[in-house]
Amino acid sequence: MAYGMAAGPWGSAASAALAAGVTAIGGAVALVVQERLARRSAHVRRKRGIEEATAYLAFLGQWLSTYEEVRPRAEISRTREEVAGSLDTVLREVGALLDETRRGARAPIGDRLKRALLLYELRSAGARRLRIAFYLNGGLWLGVAFGDAIDTSMKDRFAQSLGWGVWGVVTTVALGLWAARLDRGRRAEPAG
Repeated sequence: MAYGMAAGPWGSAASAALAAGVTAIGGAVALVVQERLARRSAHVRRKRGIEEATAYLAFLGQWLSTYEEVRPRAEISRTREEVAGSLDTVLREVGALLDETRRGARAPIGDRLKRALLLYELRSAGARRLRIAFYLNGGLWLGVAFGDAIDTSMKDRFAQSLGWGVWGVVTTVALGLWAARLDRGRRAEPAG
C-alpha cells in the first residue's frame, strides 16, 4: 500500500483520514485567503474614502477663498457657516475612517490568542455550537495522540501519535475558522 500504510481496516482509516485532512487544509487555506482579501478590500475602501474627503476639503477651502475674492464686499457669513458645517461633517467622516484604520492595525498578542482560541463572545448560535465542537475535537485528538504516544505495545507509536496530532490540529483549526466565519457573517448583518 502507498507510503507504507498497513493493509486492513487501519490502512483504509488512515487513507480516509489523510484525504479528509487534505480537504480540511484546503478549506482552511481558502478561508484564510478570503479573510485577507476582505481585509485588504476594506483597507482600500478606507484609503479611498480618506482621499475623497481630503480632496473635498481642499475644494471647499479653495471655493470659499475664490468666492471671497470675487465678491469682496458681499455678506458671506451665512455661506461661511454652511461651508464650516460641511467641513465639520467631512472632518468627522475622515476622523472615523482614520480611527477604523488604526483599529485595523495589528492587535496585541492577547487579543489574537483570544480570537485563535474562540474565547470572545460569539453572536451566532452556529458559531457557539462550533466552538463546543472545536474544544471537543481538540481534546479528543490530543487525547488520542497522547494515548498512542504512551502506549508501549504499539510498534510505530510515535509516528501514529504524530499523525493523530496533526489530524487533530488540522480539524480543530478548520472548525475554528468555520466558527469565526459564521460569527463574522452574523456581525455583518444589519441589526433589526
